[in-house]
This record gives sequence, structure tokens and C-alpha cells, in this order.
Amino acid sequence: PKQLRKIHAYLADQGVPLASNQIQYSLLSRTVGNEVKEVCDELGMTMIAYSPLGLGLLGGRYKPGGELPKGPRGFIFRDRIDEVGPLLNVMEEVAENQQKTVAQVAINWCMCKGALPIPGARNLKQAELNLGAMGWRMSQAEVDELDKAAAEVPRELVQNIFQSK
Repeated sequence: PKQLRKIHAYLADQGVPLASNQIQYSLLSRTVGNEVKEVCDELGMTMIAYSPLGLGLLGGRYKPGGELPKGPRGFIFRDRIDEVGPLLNVMEEVAENQQKTVAQVAINWCMCKGALPIPGARNLKQAELNLGAMGWRMSQAEVDELDKAAAEVPRELVQNIFQSK
């Protein structure tokens, strides 16, 4: 947030408006995101949320005890999937209640928090499914339930090393 204010002021002095700030933000990357969102709101900027599916952990495809992806992502998942399990259970409940997918719930959560999510998609089907996060909104009770479950996850995902406070 400190760097963001500094850059915003510098660009404003040059006559260049800073319209947005893109950061990693998801149910697994909330702390820094919440701080940045406050500053973005204060400065009239849009917060763009990359990796709203938490590198795929929140996509609904992988579950504790199930098959995990190969390579570096699999290593991360192996280390984290069990501790994310209770959050995934709450996400599944919300998804069922809303008749949506778990991934759509994760993306919609970002939207409910006032961020503009930009989820990745490896193919057309994933892109089409991601679009299902639009045109509806979770109830505040559902958002609160997800926030509570996310707060119980012992570790957040590591932020981009180039991002500073």
C-alpha cells in the first residue's frame, strides 16, 4: 500500500492517472489484497485480481486424498491440499446452493469483494465455465461463510516476490 500511494502520487504529478493495480487475490491470498483494496478504493483505482483460483487449488478439480497435478504445481498442492480441504467443503456447499461450480464461486467471491478477477483458462471449456461466475452474486452470508473458512486455512499463498508493502 505504501508503494502504491507513492507511485500514484508520482504519476499524478506527471499528469498520468493510475487506473488499476493488479495483484494476486483469492480466498487463499486475502491479507495483502484486503490492504491493497482499501488503498485502491481510497485512490479511485480498480483492483485487478490475478490467480483468483489460487493457482488452481480453488478450482474444484483437486481434493484431499485425490490425484494431484504433476510438476511444481503438484508439489505445492501436495503441501497444501489437506489444509485447504475445509475451505473447499464450504465452497462446494455454496456452489451447490447457487447451482454453480466451485471455480465460479471462487471467482464470484473476488467480485463480491470489489475486485476485477482475471482467471486463467487452459482451454475454451474452462473459459466458458469462468464466464458462469458473472451475472449473479453470492449472499453476504455466503461471502462471510467463505471468509470465515478461508481464515481457518493456516497459510496463505505466497505473494509475488516483486510486490511490496
